[in-house]
Amino acid sequence: MDEVIEIMKKAAESANEAIVKTSSELMWRQKEPKELVTNCDIASENAIVEILKKEYPKSKIYSEEVGEITGEEEMLWILDPIGGTHNFIHKLPYYAISIGLYKKGKPFAGLIYIPKLNECYYAIKGEGAFLNDNKITVSDIKTLSNSMVTYDNQFHKHEAMLKNLPILQEKCFTLRIFGSAAVDLCNIAQGAIESRIFHKTKLVDFAAGIVIVEEAGGKVTNFNGEEPTPKTKDIIASNGSIHQELLETLELWFL
Repeated sequence: MDEVIEIMKKAAESANEAIVKTSSELMWRQKEPKELVTNCDIASENAIVEILKKEYPKSKIYSEEVGEITGEEEMLWILDPIGGTHNFIHKLPYYAISIGLYKKGKPFAGLIYIPKLNECYYAIKGEGAFLNDNKITVSDIKTLSNSMVTYDNQFHKHEAMLKNLPILQEKCFTLRIFGSAAVDLCNIAQGAIESRIFHKTKLVDFAAGIVIVEEAGGKVTNFNGEEPTPKTKDIIASNGSIHQELLETLELWFL
């Protein structure tokens, strides 16, 4: 296995140890409307950064809580120390430690660890996607009418979210909101669901998952069908087979 994945696994395991250690005295604060951060987020982030900086001292890091840590541009680590913080606070198992790696501005590798489910998803560009060392692929469902689509509940962030919701609900088989972008992307990659729709998202939400979904045979684009960049805010991730149908369904309300 590639050395970079081993380092990412080591960082994720250290992050989980930090989460467990600090969760006995859980504290949180509001960092923006309807969004909380906990002491466990910070502990997880610190644990990941410590390992990555030790192993790749010249690399650059961008993380959910601390922001940008300077380094060389060629290697950019993108971290979400707890993807699904609100689930974590409420003791729901759908949260994840997410570590993405971009090289020369392009997604190169991703690892997402879901501690409560004992699931570790990872991928390197061109080498396939894996769950606990077993290769995974997206589902073969070919129509939106037979698909399970996942969504975000932060409707205050983008007016198109409420407009798109009933349209999707009518056209897909069923729609779910699980509360963690990282978990949703993993579920696409393993073939459990068919899509995740992002409105006004952040790089940390999709940086690791984009590689995992694509290496599992899926597709990730913006709402215009173009390859997303680190600055993209509106994203469709899917099993690939229903992607064009999703683009046609959602384009009316693209802002």
